[in-house]
Amino acid sequence: MADCCVQYFLLLFLLGASHWTLTQNLHCEVGRNLHLEDDPGRTFNWTSKVERCDPNELCQETILLIKAEGTKTAVLASKGCAAQDMESMTFIQYTPPPGLIVVSYSNYCNDTLCNNRDSISQFWKPPETIATSRMSGALRCPTCVALGPCSSAPSLPCPSNTTQCYQGRLELSGGGMDSVVVHVKGCTPMIGCRLMATMTSVGPMTVKETCSYSSFLQPRKAESRASWRLTPLWLLELLPPALLLPLSHFA
Repeated sequence: MADCCVQYFLLLFLLGASHWTLTQNLHCEVGRNLHLEDDPGRTFNWTSKVERCDPNELCQETILLIKAEGTKTAVLASKGCAAQDMESMTFIQYTPPPGLIVVSYSNYCNDTLCNNRDSISQFWKPPETIATSRMSGALRCPTCVALGPCSSAPSLPCPSNTTQCYQGRLELSGGGMDSVVVHVKGCTPMIGCRLMATMTSVGPMTVKETCSYSSFLQPRKAESRASWRLTPLWLLELLPPALLLPLSHFA
């Protein structure tokens, strides 16, 4: 009987500890970064302040990287508290090389100051510069990545295996981003308005992609428990985060 009572109170203790973990007010790093970087894997410093979250909120850190051949890389990064019911860590490559490249990293975690990544070198390496001999002689595209209009973007030769000129804009909001607009132009093998692989969210940020031509693809939201697969999208999600292999292996 005594053993039964001990096990019962131990169960109550464990349940109480679990409940306290889920309802405690975490302290999380908070900040917003919006830059154009030559080599963000080496120079980007992702430091921030600290805030106290509301009950049942997790810490989050999210970054979106956009690059075209011959341009700087747009870095859009967010840290803070987020209403999320599940820990997750996600790396997504929306648009692979050659040409335009778009990737994101997002982490939701449930420990104080767990969103403390201060660099992105583990999962971002600058793509190799394409040699002139590997450029397509037939296709040239206006090329830019800018935090504003780039109507006078230079027309650059495209890498081999690219077949289209992409011209679009990404409007971001949420996660500390206040109606941020990124203009993107460049060479790509993809067809249609699919720089973001038709997805409409990156971590806590919502994304609206618009192009200078029509697209009949229906947008889909990147959710932590999604079970779909989209090519050429590469989605890696590991739960719990402690099992995450070094993301540099995939860069």
